Amino acid sequence: MVSVVLCTRNGISFINEQLMSLEAQTYKNIQFICSDNNSTDGTDEVLRNWCFQQDDRIFVSQQETGLNRNFFHALNFATGKYVIFCDQDDVWFSDKIERLVAFIETHEEASMVYCLSKPFYGELPKDAAIKMMNWLEGTEVRKTLLTSFTLGHNMLLRKSVLDKIKVPATERVAYDWWITVNAMCIAPIYCLPAVLTFWRQHHSNTTTQLNTGLYYKLRISYLRTFEEISMLNNAQRNWIQNAIKAFKELETKSFSISLFFFLVAHRDFVFFFKNKNTFFGKLISGIKWSWRMSHADFRIDR
Repeated sequence: MVSVVLCTRNGISFINEQLMSLEAQTYKNIQFICSDNNSTDGTDEVLRNWCFQQDDRIFVSQQETGLNRNFFHALNFATGKYVIFCDQDDVWFSDKIERLVAFIETHEEASMVYCLSKPFYGELPKDAAIKMMNWLEGTEVRKTLLTSFTLGHNMLLRKSVLDKIKVPATERVAYDWWITVNAMCIAPIYCLPAVLTFWRQHHSNTTTQLNTGLYYKLRISYLRTFEEISMLNNAQRNWIQNAIKAFKELETKSFSISLFFFLVAHRDFVFFFKNKNTFFGKLISGIKWSWRMSHADFRIDR
């Protein structure tokens, strides 16, 4: 069985479309856990009524604010072998869960698998084509300590793995990024390179809000949060500490030569996702982006 954990807060404009895509799933052995976080626009009533229609739907009223607390609280009610997270404003392809379950069952060693999303504004896209890249896989967490490559609504995890992951102590790092790093410390993760979600974009997206601000300040905050993961090995923990030290130079400088050399030296981790066919292409790209990221005014929310 798959437990779908849906968390909401003031999503009345989109929740019905998402619920319709959940009802259309071709995989039928599903438990739905719906947790509302103090909605004031009627989202909670829509969810409550939807849950009351069938016994495999559980409605949870969550009084604590915060996306991470909401999802981890709802996880307490999940009883499926697998768990997949669900946002209130996306649209799932009808075979999404079926394909993810089939994929993880061919990767018995995996802690987690994930598919891809196509972002959109307004009307649904007419196709599912996206720009391809090297997707995050394996157990090397240093590839994702500066950038998140996974989205909660695309991740299918073994419940036995989630039971080993502590609730994050802060809302600074979103639950999906936190879970991905922890899952990679436990066992490999794999990507099913297929778009199975239309990912709605708007000004209140949590992902957008969490990436608003100066790059170096955000990375110091993220890295300090990840440093608390007890499952990190010594090399990964040392990498985090060295990265924090390099980023902190930008608190007093407009450009950090130490950060620049750190990023260039570790470009195989930091820029692994870029599709470059030659050694020199990878090197030039790594130098270019390391230079940009080593300036105090660099940001990605423009």
